[in-house]
Amino acid sequence: MKRLSILLAAMAAAAGCTPAKAPDPAVAAAPAPVYKESWFSGGDGASTLNIHETKYGAAGRLIDTTGASFPVRNIVMSDTALSFVSPSLEATWSATKTPEGGWAGKWIQLGSSPEDVVLAAISAPAPEGAPDGSMPRFVTLPDGRQMFINCIGTGAPAVIFDSGAGSDSTAWRGVREEVGKTTLSCTYDRAGRGLSDPGPLPRDTAAVANDIEAMLTAAAIPGPYVLVGHSLGSFHVRQFANTRFDKVAGMVLVDPSGDGQDARFKAVIPKAYAASNAAFDKAKSLDCVTRLRAALVPKSDPLVKDCLGNDADMVDGFLSEVDAMASASTEELTESHRKWNDMPLIVLTRGDYNKDMPPEFTPADRDGMKLVWVAMHDEMTALSSAGQHRTVAGAGHSIQRDKPQAVIDAVNDVVKAARARQP
Repeated sequence: MKRLSILLAAMAAAAGCTPAKAPDPAVAAAPAPVYKESWFSGGDGASTLNIHETKYGAAGRLIDTTGASFPVRNIVMSDTALSFVSPSLEATWSATKTPEGGWAGKWIQLGSSPEDVVLAAISAPAPEGAPDGSMPRFVTLPDGRQMFINCIGTGAPAVIFDSGAGSDSTAWRGVREEVGKTTLSCTYDRAGRGLSDPGPLPRDTAAVANDIEAMLTAAAIPGPYVLVGHSLGSFHVRQFANTRFDKVAGMVLVDPSGDGQDARFKAVIPKAYAASNAAFDKAKSLDCVTRLRAALVPKSDPLVKDCLGNDADMVDGFLSEVDAMASASTEELTESHRKWNDMPLIVLTRGDYNKDMPPEFTPADRDGMKLVWVAMHDEMTALSSAGQHRTVAGAGHSIQRDKPQAVIDAVNDVVKAARARQP
């Protein structure tokens, strides 16, 4: 035995190798961070406040007596004081810590008299959601952020809907419910939109795809998934498919935005393209995020129209998403580009180029846009040998609003095809 050990050592030395060292038990993996979550209530029949820590600061939401949730933003919290705004409720809250560990403060809501409110600390409510992943709920990501996901139905593959720029999960109202009659059907709010906590910038395609994966893992919804992306949402689901192909069973792209579309539109309809981007450019020039964080801005204020909303976190995320489209997001999609083999895929294209178009667009501009739009959708369809390209007559850009049945049918067709491939 001793001779064998010597021989092995000599062979390792001759090969220029060093024996592998055993793991050092003193060097342990860093423990996962624990993020504190606190709940407060004014008592029976009163609103409830959730404040939770994240890697990037505090976040939270209010739940009113009907169970409806509203995000709270601009949170400033110390051991003795707490303040925040609720943009959707047009309200502010400023409070001090009570000896019992609750908060006593002033609730000021537009159109109502200031109200003195005392909130006492309470235990966390029971976890939300059903074992099969259905029901609306909040899930916590590894960095402490909470994302809102709303599912209905049962079955596999689960369908995950991603909305376009400026939209949230409510954009799929009606479609989600109908698809839920076939399989588990889930909408969600991206970081900073709807009820989900804001995320770190930039909000490019890779960041959103990472969030989707972390959210589905936290929600315990197994793949592979059928992904549905509208407009900008197509960037996110396509990046997910490119980088996590084994987790995708199929895809539906609803009037999707295309890689490098900014450059294509500039080449074909330069003046009209610049006019359509005027609102976005104005919001950036007004330093909207800083101004909206400084103080609550009522929805009636003209600044809200120019800033595309009164929620600083929402505006911050939206501007970052759109800004990244022509640069980081397109570069990420280009780098991760791959064929999708025979994955079930349906691309839906608008049939009406007059509906929802900027007034500055001439008939020639609309024709130019259609030329670019259809070409990009043909390219996406060709990524799968099973790809189908369907034009939806009478629908503008928001096909799920104008012709929801076309989206429902496409999703159900892809689910059926996915089940046939992976029973």
